[in-house]
Amino acid sequence: MNTTSNIPPNGVGALLFTPLFAVNAVFVSVFAVLLFVQLILTVFFWRVYGYAIGMVDGLLLELLGYVAKVLLFHNRENKNGYIMYIIGLTLGPTFLSSSLYLTIVVLQRHYPEARFAYVRPRLFATLFILGDFICLCLIGVGGSIAAIYADKPIGVDLMIGGLSTQVLFTAIFCTLVAIMHRRIRKSADAEAGNWFMLVNVVGASVAAACLFIRSCWRVAELSKGFNGPLASDEGVFIALDSIPIIIMSILLTMLHPEFWFSKYYVRVRSRCNPTVLGALDIPALRMSQRFFVAVRN
Repeated sequence: MNTTSNIPPNGVGALLFTPLFAVNAVFVSVFAVLLFVQLILTVFFWRVYGYAIGMVDGLLLELLGYVAKVLLFHNRENKNGYIMYIIGLTLGPTFLSSSLYLTIVVLQRHYPEARFAYVRPRLFATLFILGDFICLCLIGVGGSIAAIYADKPIGVDLMIGGLSTQVLFTAIFCTLVAIMHRRIRKSADAEAGNWFMLVNVVGASVAAACLFIRSCWRVAELSKGFNGPLASDEGVFIALDSIPIIIMSILLTMLHPEFWFSKYYVRVRSRCNPTVLGALDIPALRMSQRFFVAVRN
């Protein structure tokens, strides 16, 4: 359980609770591994630089945020650690969400069933990434002000505005993904090849739900400021922020567009069948086939 004491307010670089060392050390390890894996994927799939930027920046910010919490365990009045904690764990998911939007765009380019009338995949991505940029600006500016000048409520207000905008865009995104999922399931190709598409849509849906849960929680948390009761309850923070973002990060790493859709991918636009599926040059399928052959031998 966290311990509290009467220490200076957050505005001078101090927490009202002592972070849990073991738990946050585990989170540091998890995000360090995910960042390392993502850097490897970036080297091999450097052409998908937009996806890589969102993932690497988001994972790096999350890693710095939990490193800061480990530092704050030793000294709650560490001002630099407090600023890292506030900015890192607040901005990290915003970068990850941009990669989430790009995942769906790649899916739309390969599968006509996932597209929406009058909205091209590029426009779909532009609208959501623009909303993500607005969230990033509001949260970034608000987080910086809140971390340095906690006596001024404008910082928290800007952060709440940015997080609320993120909740809105995530809710719209979840609705559109649900529509895509329904269309894909009703597709005439469902039994032959669209299972591959469904895996991507379901993974993106779970990742979006995790982002939505986290954003709603942060809005509720900051409604009372950084000194409020929710902001001092690390157990709830872990359940509604840390774990959802870890799940989201793992899913986005597994759903890397170039990992599933190589440039040699044969688009399934006509009636798909098992023989066509067998001809697809998809890295994920090739690796899974090699794995099963190795196990069988």
